[in-house]
Amino acid sequence: MKFALVEGKRREAQPSLSGKCPVCGDAMIARCGKHKVRHWAHRGTRNCDPWWEPETEWHRAWKNQFPREWQEVPHRSEDGEWHFADVKTESGIVIEFQHSPLRRDERESREIFYQRMVWVVNGLRRVRDRAQFFASLAVVRFKPLTVSLPSNEGALLRDWGASRVPVYFDFGVSEPGDTLRIGPTALSLRFDTPILWRLNPCSPNGRAYLSAVEKTSFLDAHLKGQRLKGIDWSAAAVECARSLLAQQGPQPGGLTGFERFMAMERRTRRRF
Repeated sequence: MKFALVEGKRREAQPSLSGKCPVCGDAMIARCGKHKVRHWAHRGTRNCDPWWEPETEWHRAWKNQFPREWQEVPHRSEDGEWHFADVKTESGIVIEFQHSPLRRDERESREIFYQRMVWVVNGLRRVRDRAQFFASLAVVRFKPLTVSLPSNEGALLRDWGASRVPVYFDFGVSEPGDTLRIGPTALSLRFDTPILWRLNPCSPNGRAYLSAVEKTSFLDAHLKGQRLKGIDWSAAAVECARSLLAQQGPQPGGLTGFERFMAMERRTRRRF
């Protein structure tokens, strides 16, 4: 846990501090080692919230994007069951940041318990997840940028494809291996800002559809109540055009690489 009550006030873990759990009132120990993020722990092995999990730097960095009073908020259901929400916004939306593996039955239990919630999932926990994800992306439309891939492609979609609430995959910043398919051509996909990939409900045709969303737009939507904005197709199109130009030079009597790219883009936009 990030916070415990010290003399009645919420405090982060610091060496030599002693605190109490804000819900059960039991004594808490400040864990301030060198290899894990500082946190509070119940004495012994007991934890009053069975959904609690050890936090990583990724987890803590996400929570720190939100006001302290929104973090680790006890959420109680009508039947008296309670759990700590990673973040609970002023509008009542719960945001859960998931790094560790999660059984399907526990995921479903949390979605039923919180109801109004979204997931942010660390797409870098398993080594192969990122490569599998980007290797199979195919463009559905450019504005807003929407992609598809087989719904059974990789462990991420198998774990989260059946979720009944929005799921956002966080792969961090763009890397050279990130690709995007336009027809038969695989092109480099680079963004100047961190991107989240929002998983939309899976289609009966066996494909999953995802929308690219800037991390700043996600934060503005939950911090300020602004409308969530998808990525304009041009953000990807510029880098795709550069990649295509590098791969395909002018052909005698034919179109240049850039002209071929723009022709494909126009055909895609006409379809939608």
